[in-house]
Amino acid sequence: MVFGHKKSFINKELPSISALTKGNNSWRIDWFGDLAFPNRLFRRTQPSLLVHLSKVLDSSFHYDPSVQLSPDSTTPARFQRKVWVSAGTLPLLRIGDIWRDGKLEASPDYQLERFVDLQIDDSTVHLVKAGLNLDDKGFLLPLSEHPWHLNCTHSYCVMVDLPDGRQLIIPCVELIRFYFGSSSGLITKLFLPPLQRKTLYGSPQFDPTTKRLVLELAEKISGASAADIGRLHLDPIAWRAAMHIGTSALKASVARQTIYPQGFFPFEGTTTLAAAGKWLSLGDRAEATFLVYSLRSCSHPFPFRSLRYKVQNVFSRANSKSPRQSLIQGSVSDAPQQVIVERDASNSLAPKTIQVRLEPRFPDLQKKPVWKDKVLATTDGVGRTGGRVGQAVESAAVGEPGSEQRIRPVNLDVLLNTDPAKRDSIPQFLCDAVEALSVLDGLDIDLLTDSDEDGWTVPITALSDEDGEIDLRLSVSSDGGVPRLRRASAFGVRRGQVHVSVVFIESSPLYIKVYATNGKNLDEVWETLHKAGVHYLHLPNEENLNIGNCTSLLREVLG
Repeated sequence: MVFGHKKSFINKELPSISALTKGNNSWRIDWFGDLAFPNRLFRRTQPSLLVHLSKVLDSSFHYDPSVQLSPDSTTPARFQRKVWVSAGTLPLLRIGDIWRDGKLEASPDYQLERFVDLQIDDSTVHLVKAGLNLDDKGFLLPLSEHPWHLNCTHSYCVMVDLPDGRQLIIPCVELIRFYFGSSSGLITKLFLPPLQRKTLYGSPQFDPTTKRLVLELAEKISGASAADIGRLHLDPIAWRAAMHIGTSALKASVARQTIYPQGFFPFEGTTTLAAAGKWLSLGDRAEATFLVYSLRSCSHPFPFRSLRYKVQNVFSRANSKSPRQSLIQGSVSDAPQQVIVERDASNSLAPKTIQVRLEPRFPDLQKKPVWKDKVLATTDGVGRTGGRVGQAVESAAVGEPGSEQRIRPVNLDVLLNTDPAKRDSIPQFLCDAVEALSVLDGLDIDLLTDSDEDGWTVPITALSDEDGEIDLRLSVSSDGGVPRLRRASAFGVRRGQVHVSVVFIESSPLYIKVYATNGKNLDEVWETLHKAGVHYLHLPNEENLNIGNCTSLLREVLG
C-alpha cells in the first residue's frame, strides 16, 4: 500500500452544475444519499440522487489537501446542505471533491492508496450499511473520525476483506459511478428498471479465438460506454451487477422504503485497485478501515482483446471546430457559460455531447483498441452544418427531453485524459491523405477507425496474430525516442453499391492499400486492416500507392 498526495487533474472545461453551490463559498461533496424523483413538476424523465455537502472552513486545502482529513475542516455534519442532482450527472461527482459557485474547484487525493492483488468474489465482498457496528467491535465508520455520513447511515457500501485482516469500504454509489459512469446515458438507464440489453446494444459478434468483439450501440448510447457495454455483454457477472442496481431500487420502492442504491463489482477475480480516501480506526486498532472517496483505477482485464462498435445516433461534440463535425441542421448556438440545470430538456433543441476527461480508470484498456466509424462526407447532405441565427441557449440538462423549455439536452462522456489538442488535430502522417479524400466529390466517405486516442487512428495491435504477437517492424520511435506501435487509419469510400476501403499505415513514405469490400459486415474492417498489415510486412518492395494515384484509382473504380 502506498500513501501519497499529488496534484489532481482538474478539467477546467467541466460544465457548471446549478444545483450544487452558489456564491463564493467552497463546498465539499460528503456523501450520496437516497434515490428519488423529488419534483415531478420540473423533472419527469430523470431520477435524482440526494447529495450531501459541507461548507469548507479551511482554505489551505489548495496547497495542503491533508487538512481536509480533519472533521474540523468543514462545518458540522448537522449543518450539511442537501441538494437533488440528476443521476445522469453522476459521472461528474465524486465524494471529497470541492465545488464553488457551481464549478469544480479541487479534487484532492486525501490519502491515496493502492491495494494489490485483491480477490473479488462472494467470500471477500459483502454488502453493508454505512452505520454498521462490525461484530460489536465498533463502527466501521466512526463518527468521531468521519462525521460526514451522519445523515446517511442506512446507505449501502461494499466491504472488501483485505489480506491482513483490515477492510476496504466503498460507497455503492461510488462503485456504480466508477464502473458504469462512462456516460450519462448508460448510468441513467441503470437507475430506471427494467434494464434490457436491446436498450444498450444489438447485433453482437464475438470471436472466442481472437477475442474480437463487434457491437451496434443502441440509439442514444454513447461510444464512451462501448467498453463497459462490451463487458456487460461478455461477462454474466457484470450483467447481474448492472441489473441489481435498478432491481434493488425497485424492490425498496415497492416496499415503500427509502431507496439507497446498491451496487457490486462487475467481475470476479483478482484486481489491483487505486483509490483516494481516508484511513479510519476500528475499536482499538488504528488504520483498520480504508474508506474510499473515489476509485481511481482497476486492473481487472476486460473480456475482449479489441472492440469495434457502431453508433446509431450522432451527438455533436461540444465546442467542435471541425467543418465536417455532424450537426443537426438548424441548431442554434450555446452560451459560453452554459450551466446544467435540474429540469427536463427541450423536445425541440438538438442534443450535444460534453466531454469530461479524467485519469485513465482501466489500465487494461490502454493496450486494447476500442474504436468506431464515423461519417466524413456524404452525398445526400445529411450531416452538413446548417445553423441559423438565434439567441444562445443558456441552460442544459442531462437525460431524455420532456419539456418545451429552452434547455439543451446533453450527454456526458467520460474519456481518458488525453491532450485535447491531439484529439482535435489530424495526425501529421495522415494530413495530406485526409485533404485529398475531402475533395473527392460525389462519394460517401466514412472514417472506420475513430478512436479516443486521436480521433483518426488505431494502434497497429489490431494487426497482431491470434497469439497477440507483434512484429518489431510495426514499431516506430516516438518524439521522445521511446518505441511505440505504428498507427493505422482506414476509410470506407462508396458510390451506390460499389464499396472500397482505403488503409493508411504510418510509415515513410506513407503506406497505402485499397481493397474492394461490401460495406455491410461490421467485422470486415478488421480483415482489411489485417490484410494491409500483412502486405506491409511481407511485401515491402511491392509498388506502393502514393496519395495522387490512390485518389485516381478511387475515381476510376467508383466512377
